[in-house]
Amino acid sequence: MDFKFHLTILFRLFIFAFSILGLISPTWGIEPQEILSRSLEAQFQLNLEGIKKTEFHTHQKNYILTAHFIRLGPDFSYLLYLSPSKFKGRVILDDGSSRKDYIPHKKKLRVYPSLNSSAMEQQRRENLELLLTNYTVSRQPDEFILGRPSYVISLIPRYPGNPRLDIYVDKRTYFPLKKKRYNAEGRLIVSSSFISFNLRKEFSRESAYRNIRRILGEERAPSSPLFYTLQEIGRIVKFPLRVPEYLPPGYVLQGASLVDGGTTLKLTYTNGLGVICFFQRPRANIKMGNFQRLRFGSLEGKLRVREDEKTLVWNKSKMTFILIGDISKKELRRIVESVK
Repeated sequence: MDFKFHLTILFRLFIFAFSILGLISPTWGIEPQEILSRSLEAQFQLNLEGIKKTEFHTHQKNYILTAHFIRLGPDFSYLLYLSPSKFKGRVILDDGSSRKDYIPHKKKLRVYPSLNSSAMEQQRRENLELLLTNYTVSRQPDEFILGRPSYVISLIPRYPGNPRLDIYVDKRTYFPLKKKRYNAEGRLIVSSSFISFNLRKEFSRESAYRNIRRILGEERAPSSPLFYTLQEIGRIVKFPLRVPEYLPPGYVLQGASLVDGGTTLKLTYTNGLGVICFFQRPRANIKMGNFQRLRFGSLEGKLRVREDEKTLVWNKSKMTFILIGDISKKELRRIVESVK
């Protein structure tokens, strides 16, 4: 009896000591779906600053971008590209009302709706539900990123032929410190990670604005919604709306939008992680390099295959159509053949 009692006391002291040292986490049994949910939330809630490196993997060579990143709460983010020279100085600033993208060597400023808006917050919740429906979230062995203990979770598609994602999540803040994205064929195409990471308790937004306000100005994004419904967009465009009758399993319509100054309609479909974009406009000459001819029925299209996506362009009934997605040629063909 005394032996069992002392053994129990020693065991409790052992657990307490290791918990103090941080070797045993109170959340050791947390489910991977909960880790994912918390990490998505943390991306838009923390005050932090860091240097982020993104590496793009292609058959020819790898490309590396580095950028200075600042996040302030739910509605402010700032990204300044540091290298390579082609991108150096590019600024993307999102203040919750507009997202401004300035490319200095082209002296071009583009203004888009904010990704930090309440409308996008609702969109992220819907995407998470879709993601959990179409992907299995599994937990891998923990790792250390920048010396910080991190969860590792994998998003594995339930339907073959879709992209996959690995996320390395800081245990303390639930902020994703590293990501690896694989294409539909299972090949690593993008890896991004913070090479420095600091939580900021105080940071003035004015300091982020100070040096770039002269360039970015006060222009705001148009008040039009980020996405229209099919009924709304059908009343706006000047041509008959075409919608594919077939989509790969798990994909749903996210919304419709206008691009290229309102001349082109874009339908966006997603399964939570993968994205398929379907463009349509009055017939135009779409220039494309490194393509192959592809026939489907009485139609002929131009197909370009890259590591991260496939692009298919074809003409029909005085209209030009463009389909882009990280899916198989077979699925691309099935979508095209379903467009009536």
